[in-house]
Amino acid sequence: MEKRYSAGSLIAALFLIFSLAAGCGKPTLPCGVFNFTGTPHSNRGINMQLNFAFDPALCKGAACNCDSVVYVQMIRVIDIETGNYLSPNSEQTARMVTGNPQPAFNGWAVDRLSGKQWGYYGRNDDNTFAGTITIGSDHTTATLLDGPFGWPDNSWFDAVSVPVCIDRTAACVNKLSGYYYWLFTINNGVAGNPFHEIAVTWHQDAFDAAVAQWNATAPSAGKHVFPTFSRMP
Repeated sequence: MEKRYSAGSLIAALFLIFSLAAGCGKPTLPCGVFNFTGTPHSNRGINMQLNFAFDPALCKGAACNCDSVVYVQMIRVIDIETGNYLSPNSEQTARMVTGNPQPAFNGWAVDRLSGKQWGYYGRNDDNTFAGTITIGSDHTTATLLDGPFGWPDNSWFDAVSVPVCIDRTAACVNKLSGYYYWLFTINNGVAGNPFHEIAVTWHQDAFDAAVAQWNATAPSAGKHVFPTFSRMP
């Protein structure tokens, strides 16, 4: 499993870490209700579950009948000691945002297993979804399960999970309906309790950069390009 990608100095990494501190930035306004649970497991990571109940009225959006609410997730992992970005596989390294003039955007990449053609979390090549996703709707909860593992000591793992409607018949198709941020660190062989909150506004721009990088690398990697997303409302 590839895990190391040299990108930046310790100073840059520390800047990024502090920029991710709780309360740094204006919280986004989700078009629904998030609920996060997460606990450390025994293999240098956590098990987490994120639920999202889609409700456009909460962000002053128009009502929308959507039968398929799923997720796109981006992650970034930093070795705090070296400033290197870490990655679970070479494909993710290849689509990682680097060289962005906004340092906080660097290191993020769309989170997908190696070899998968779709960028939506848990989507199989045949358009079904793995057990890590429960597809939601405007009247049922969308659920994402993740269990990152195997990260080395002094690593900082953070993620932004973004629900999106993919129902082609819906007025809100390809609308991003919220952003949820979560993180954990590894020290002395164990993960700490995860921190989590509604993502802040700069995470929206970082997400856009990660999606753009996926789309830039997708054709040569044999993957599907994302459609044009927009933020709801």
